[in-house]
Amino acid sequence: MKKIVLSILITLGVAAAAVAQNLPVDAGTGKITYLEVVDATGVSPANLTKVVKEWATKQGFTLKEEAADKLVYNASTTVEYPNINGSMTEKSAVTFTLSVFIKDGKYRYIATDFVHVGDVKVKASGGKLENVTPECGATKMTSKSWVTIKNKTNSNLIVLTDDLKRVVKEFQNDPANKSDW
Repeated sequence: MKKIVLSILITLGVAAAAVAQNLPVDAGTGKITYLEVVDATGVSPANLTKVVKEWATKQGFTLKEEAADKLVYNASTTVEYPNINGSMTEKSAVTFTLSVFIKDGKYRYIATDFVHVGDVKVKASGGKLENVTPECGATKMTSKSWVTIKNKTNSNLIVLTDDLKRVVKEFQNDPANKSDW
């Protein structure tokens, strides 16, 4: 009887942890996807490309693919989470693909393919963030740590995409960049 009650409590704990995550999942692909079309009225595609490239370089992203209207980056964000003992904080990375599609006066960013890459020595890599449990297993990472990684990734991506929008908006509003005088 105790085992059944314990199993139910563990199941409820995992379900509660899964609900606590606030990640945008694309209904068609089932992948975590950050996507937005952003207005950049008055900014030419060439200038938008320049601004995005400068911003991405400052972020430390690696250009993977470039076309006339598309920039694709290998990107990452740093996350910290409690280790298996709960006594220390582990620092790791979540890698993802950031694509920016550019048109006259607007752009669209898509961030997807999120993968947690942990410390090689500890072998605590959670794998794809869409997973309910980390690939490394419960002996290397707790469910609480897995939820923490997902939540930190979400907050980091919100800050990151807001920063991209800020940089483009600053360029857009800079009087020196206006050609309609």
